[in-house]
Amino acid sequence: MKLTHTDVVLGRLGQLVTELSVPEWLHYHDRLREFTHYCETTPTLAGCLAQLPQVEFDWSADWRDWEELWPTGEAGYAYRWDAMKQVVASGQCNVILLGPLASSHGSEDSLDKFTKMFVYPVYDHLVSQVEASAGILYILLRYKRWAEWFKADALRAIYEEQGEQGLDRNLRRFLFESGIDYPFSEPHSPGGRADIVAELDTDDPLVLEVKAWDSRKGYGEDRVRDGLRQAIDYADKYGKDRGYLAVFNLDRHPLAFMSESATQSWPPRLEHGGRTYYFIAIEIAQQVEPVSQRARGKRVDANEVHLGGLWAAHTISAT
Repeated sequence: MKLTHTDVVLGRLGQLVTELSVPEWLHYHDRLREFTHYCETTPTLAGCLAQLPQVEFDWSADWRDWEELWPTGEAGYAYRWDAMKQVVASGQCNVILLGPLASSHGSEDSLDKFTKMFVYPVYDHLVSQVEASAGILYILLRYKRWAEWFKADALRAIYEEQGEQGLDRNLRRFLFESGIDYPFSEPHSPGGRADIVAELDTDDPLVLEVKAWDSRKGYGEDRVRDGLRQAIDYADKYGKDRGYLAVFNLDRHPLAFMSESATQSWPPRLEHGGRTYYFIAIEIAQQVEPVSQRARGKRVDANEVHLGGLWAAHTISAT
């Protein structure tokens, strides 16, 4: 079973919040700082936090009234997140901030209350947001397997007759049938057009570019670079924190996206400027012989695309 980027992020986030569940005054500040740092430096989480309104938590009110004074929805999470950052910035769990939460049960009681009132709700909000985006990755993984295992011949025929647009329509239909309510192709706008932009005005946006890798037609890394540029343009235009590139590989050599991330999870990704771009290779080339009949131990050549190089080329072309 593939270990997805979402699994890695939520696994680490869960570990950090579990450590905060142990109210030890000596270590709490360091653990809270590590939790907030991870959220701010992980694009998947930072993108969720960037959607929250800018607020400043006021510590002067009686702590028993805090939850009643907070607004519901994203503004409430924003107040909690700001309070967490203030505690981290104040140094070793400043008693002026957390002192009012203490009771006769001791100082650790204030940490326990802070965790339950502030950390847990923010954690739950992040998990729900990340899991929503994980649904997109799950659908794309299902499509990849469906296409490679059952529909490669049919998709090659579609490509030969209709080109990239035929593959685009096939993927869009699959997305719609899998629960993406409003996928549509090539929306026109002053800034250009994206192959598929779905649910742009919802809390679960999708910007997806569809490209073909076909050496016969000269479709290679330049094609992927164009797709990345288009995804970046639309993510920036619509203020989205993630984009997706689906590349149908018509070459017999497999397509391998080489990520610079230390964590090798699926799909390969490029993180920059608080946004994450995912790359999905869909292998539909006709193979001369099945995998089970190929010579064991024989080196398998691949078309490697280094994602760091793609971003560098995009940066140069944009200047």
